[in-house]
Amino acid sequence: MSCANNNPKASLRQEVGKRLASVGADEIRRRSLLACGHLVERYPNPESVMAYLALPGEADPAGAIAMWRARGVRVAVPRVDWESKAMSAALLPEKRGQLVETRHGLREPGPDAEELAIDRIGLMIVPGLAFTASGARLGRGGGFYDRFLPRLSGSTTTVGLVLSCQIVDQIPVEPHDRGVEAVITDDGPA
Repeated sequence: MSCANNNPKASLRQEVGKRLASVGADEIRRRSLLACGHLVERYPNPESVMAYLALPGEADPAGAIAMWRARGVRVAVPRVDWESKAMSAALLPEKRGQLVETRHGLREPGPDAEELAIDRIGLMIVPGLAFTASGARLGRGGGFYDRFLPRLSGSTTTVGLVLSCQIVDQIPVEPHDRGVEAVITDDGPA
């Protein structure tokens, strides 16, 4: 018996991973742009945003980031401290070349990038392997977002961004797991 069969989260990660693989990279890009359109339509002018820089095979918020930045919205992305397993919000540099690649292919602003204070984040776009329509989230298992989300100001809106094939009926939730207030997909709000 495999470990995934003994661990409901691992089994769900495997299942959703297969769904995404069957969609393919080009279709993920196309659907990500649709999801970004719905995201910006719902949140057209947030004061500031913390989003993420997508990994291959992940819903990509780049289209929304570009639209917000064109409107003058300050956008930050995670900067990870791997030793403490913590994240901070680093303002996205003007040029893509000013990003550095860290572990697991993650890209982030360099160490000199200005930080956005956590209490200044108005809207947080949260990645996930799967979400329920009510906002329960299944991440990759590192716990970075589960530790970061409780630190946000009560006025910060949290939104999951995924493709519609990543919406599931149920996610096994543990006490430390943190969900989001809303979920946006390529089909619109979940």
